[in-house]
Amino acid sequence: MSGQEGPTLEFREDSSTGTATPKVDTQPSFLESVTEEEDNSKTEKRVQIDIMDDSGRKSEMEDRRSVNSMRMPTHMTRARLVRTPANKDDAPEAHVSEESEEQGEPHEPDVLITELKEQPPDLVEGDVDEESDIEPEYQQVTVETVDADEDWDTDLEIEDEIMKEVRNHDPSGRSYYDKVCSRMGLVPVSYIKRHITDNEITMRFHGLGASAAKAIALVLRDNITLEKLNLQGNWIEGDGGLAMARMLEENDYITEMILSDNKLGTLGAQCMCKMLSVNAGLRKLDLSGNNFDDKDAQIFADALENAKYLKELHLSRNMFGSEAGEILGPAISANDILEVLDLSWNRIRGKGAISVAKGIGENVRLKSCDVSWNGFGPEGGAAVADAMISNNSLVELDVSGNRLTADTAMKMARMVASNDNIKVLGIGNNILTTAGAIALATAVNNGDSSELEELDLTDVPIEFEFLRIFEDIKTKKPNFKLTHGPVLSSGNTADDLGKPAVHPYKKKEPVLILDQHIVVNDMRLLDILQKYDPDGAFQVTPEDFVRAVEDLAVPFNKPKLQEAVTRLADTQEGRIYFGEFIKQQQDQIKKQSGGDDVQETQGPTE
Repeated sequence: MSGQEGPTLEFREDSSTGTATPKVDTQPSFLESVTEEEDNSKTEKRVQIDIMDDSGRKSEMEDRRSVNSMRMPTHMTRARLVRTPANKDDAPEAHVSEESEEQGEPHEPDVLITELKEQPPDLVEGDVDEESDIEPEYQQVTVETVDADEDWDTDLEIEDEIMKEVRNHDPSGRSYYDKVCSRMGLVPVSYIKRHITDNEITMRFHGLGASAAKAIALVLRDNITLEKLNLQGNWIEGDGGLAMARMLEENDYITEMILSDNKLGTLGAQCMCKMLSVNAGLRKLDLSGNNFDDKDAQIFADALENAKYLKELHLSRNMFGSEAGEILGPAISANDILEVLDLSWNRIRGKGAISVAKGIGENVRLKSCDVSWNGFGPEGGAAVADAMISNNSLVELDVSGNRLTADTAMKMARMVASNDNIKVLGIGNNILTTAGAIALATAVNNGDSSELEELDLTDVPIEFEFLRIFEDIKTKKPNFKLTHGPVLSSGNTADDLGKPAVHPYKKKEPVLILDQHIVVNDMRLLDILQKYDPDGAFQVTPEDFVRAVEDLAVPFNKPKLQEAVTRLADTQEGRIYFGEFIKQQQDQIKKQSGGDDVQETQGPTE
């Protein structure tokens, strides 16, 4: 074996001991066979190196190294082929100084572990499992020498650079969206790709989920064309809400965001409220139906007090209770930016309802408030009525479905008569009775300062007296809108038990005396009244009106009629105007003639 060429091994003689210490090259080019042993103290490792010298004989040398200096893993696993470079700060210098060589300090090259074999946990490092099926050479650690100064990048950084380049070359964001979906293992949503440059995107109930929402949020982060985004009912949950919130923290171009029915939960509440303190462009946020409860109320209370730009907030169909109402009430009062607030379909009752009502009354900017279907009860309804008397900003109020009674309707009527700002009042689906409905209609009709333009009495029954008052309202406010429940032949209160039933479409009595009206069903009375009106002014005295009825020769309650005409004359300067009866006769004639032209008697308009 003398003809074989082997590496040159240098020895340094120690004068004190007379022994020779081998000096090993830091980057050997010959093959090293490395085995592991553990000595009795288990604190040192012994590496045996077989070297062929010039004479062809093998010489064994031992180099003791401490366990701490060995870069060997204690538990070896199968290789994952992941390149992990050595730490430049901890790695020793590539150049070994002469001083370190003289002191015998070993130098360990920078290594990179590329393959690790699984070792049974019950074996001590250095032991060999004789029953193992793995061959001995595969139980060792395979190492590779690398340069510690090598420039390297992780796969994530490489992908980020690629995505950044794609985003810069595709302003629309379609290619970037494809790359994001490919990276996240998702199928791109074709609707997003088609409408990504539109100013409005609506994707309701598409079942996107949290992952797809994250991909969309990444794409919309730098979008400058989108203004309205509707992702209702996509079950994006808290993680998807977090992604959307982070997107809105960077995108101030979106002014309207609808994330209702997405099960955002507490995580979604936290990140959305945090976003509101940063975003300066969002004006409308819909978070209805997201399972927010009392423990989330403080989060929204802080957001209401600190929000500077949000104009419209929807929190309906959540699980806010009385405790949440007590927390949200002062926050509503302190907010001077919000214009629309929706708290409908929650469970705010008792003290919570009173607190919310007080906050609404004290708010100076709110224009529309919806607290319907909360079960406020009579106490909460009374608190709303009292608070609204002094409120000078609210225009629309909805208290439907709150178990309000006739007494609450009376208080609401006083509020309507004195408040000159409220224009739309929703109070339907409550047990107001016909008396409560009449009280509200009377307040609108007689209130000089009332500006009410729409009254919603859905499913609240009314009677004929209410319809007569409504006719008077229509003469003063032709555009007045009314929604009511079924028309009853008589009132449904205890005071109405003795009153005769009146069907609005079947009038049999010649003269019907109501509380505020006298209804003439027999048109012959009009011809008789004209005999008592020589001036043609369509006006007669109360006494002449009673005489005209007597001339009809029909039975009637004279004392009751005298009382009614006297009361009616007091509101019309002492005389009875019957021009309205003339109009009713003309309308009836038109209906009977089928719309043919007939000669009409003109009367003065009221």
